[in-house]
Amino acid sequence: LKCRLERCRVGACGPRCPLAPGGAMFQSVPRLVRKMFLPFYSKERGPPKIRQQVAGTRGRRFFKLVACNQKDPQQGKHMEVLGSYAPKVNTGVKEIRLRFSRVKFWLGVGAEFNVGTRQLLALSGLIPPPPPLFGRRTKGHYDMLQEVLAKRQEAHEAAVEEFHKHGGVRGVHVR
Repeated sequence: LKCRLERCRVGACGPRCPLAPGGAMFQSVPRLVRKMFLPFYSKERGPPKIRQQVAGTRGRRFFKLVACNQKDPQQGKHMEVLGSYAPKVNTGVKEIRLRFSRVKFWLGVGAEFNVGTRQLLALSGLIPPPPPLFGRRTKGHYDMLQEVLAKRQEAHEAAVEEFHKHGGVRGVHVR
C-alpha cells in the first residue's frame, strides 16, 4: 500500500492516512448485523451454573436444563440449552433428554448445580448418585439400593453379552 502523499512514511500525513494505525484502511463500515450471542463466563454475573427452567402448560410441565451465569434471572436469559426433563405424572415415566457432550463440557468448566439438577444428572449416569440425606428414613435403604443397582447392571451386561454372542442378528430370540 502507498499513501497518496509521496513523502508520507507509515501514516505521518494524518489520521486519514491508510497506513496509520486505525486509519482508513482499518476502519470498517458499520453494518446492521445482529451480534451473535456466544456463551461466555463473566465475573460480574457469577460462576456458571446448570439449572432447570420451568416451561409448558399447567398440568404438563417440563423443565429445560440450561447453562447460565449465577446471577442471571431464573426464568430469563441463559447461555445454552443442555436438554429437557419431562416428568409424566400419569404414567410415572421420567423423560430425560440431554446433550451429553455439552453437559460434560460445563461440568468440566466447573459449573455448579442444585440438588434437583444433581439428581437428574445422576439419573442419566453423568455423575455418581449422591448419598441420601441422613436420618431415620434412610436407614439401610442406600445399601439396598446399591445392591439392586449392581444386580441390574449384571443383568444388563449379561443381556448385552448374549446379544453380541449372536452377532446382533435381527429375528433371533433367545429363551
